[in-house]
Amino acid sequence: MKYILTTAIFCLLITASYAQDRVFGYTYQSNVLNKGDFDLEFWNTLSTGKVGDNSPYIYGQHLDQRLEFEFGLGKNVQTAFYLNSELFNYAFPSSEGMEQEHKVSFSNEWKWKLSDPVANGIGFALYEEFEFGGNNVEFETKLIFDKRFQNDLFAFNLVHKYEIEKEIEVEDEVAKAEWENSSALEFYFGYMHFFKSGMGLGLEMRNNNDISDEDGRINSVLFAGPAFSASVEKFFVNISVLPQLGNLHKTDWAPGSMDLNNYEKLEVRLMAGYNF
Repeated sequence: MKYILTTAIFCLLITASYAQDRVFGYTYQSNVLNKGDFDLEFWNTLSTGKVGDNSPYIYGQHLDQRLEFEFGLGKNVQTAFYLNSELFNYAFPSSEGMEQEHKVSFSNEWKWKLSDPVANGIGFALYEEFEFGGNNVEFETKLIFDKRFQNDLFAFNLVHKYEIEKEIEVEDEVAKAEWENSSALEFYFGYMHFFKSGMGLGLEMRNNNDISDEDGRINSVLFAGPAFSASVEKFFVNISVLPQLGNLHKTDWAPGSMDLNNYEKLEVRLMAGYNF
């Protein structure tokens, strides 16, 4: 009885202190918002250094932004809607100045929590996200695992992405629009130590594996770096800094120790939100 009461009090304290459902920039947790709770979140992700040997760029930098509206529906289910903006600044060797691409898309997310990271042996949740843009459709599936101890949180995500995108092919000086598909298998790990109420410092790791129908797996890119989370009443902020550490699977397309053709050298993500 004493153990049950202690566990219940601990769960209530965790819920009260951390109303948001995540404390990492990239790695998701199994927690969902309570029924009627509403989060407004703003993401900024800066990625720079996309200048590999097989890359056409001498400079490449992304600024991706997302405005998220997240709702708790009850019965351990939540949904979210995103407005996404992707801004890519780049230059070719023949460029006389900087060039720019801008894409806008819409996403819808669903998360279903099946077990709790405190009350159960391990937390587990299913996640699905659909993204629709002007020239692409993407489906993202996550298996989310996490475990919360008194001052420490561990989280692991297994992610599969499938994208259908319209590409322009030029053959015999004739341009044609064709639909191309691609997929990726990704692994995320996060550790956070809470050194005071509402504030933690930890580590995030990310491994991206791009897969093509013709060549199979074309790379295996590893990122890792520090993560910070702070929560003050209903406001929270998460920061992750992930430099690329290396390419674990070298191919003709990505032969180097790092893959700077498909990915940048450094990614920094800042998330800020408010719980209503």
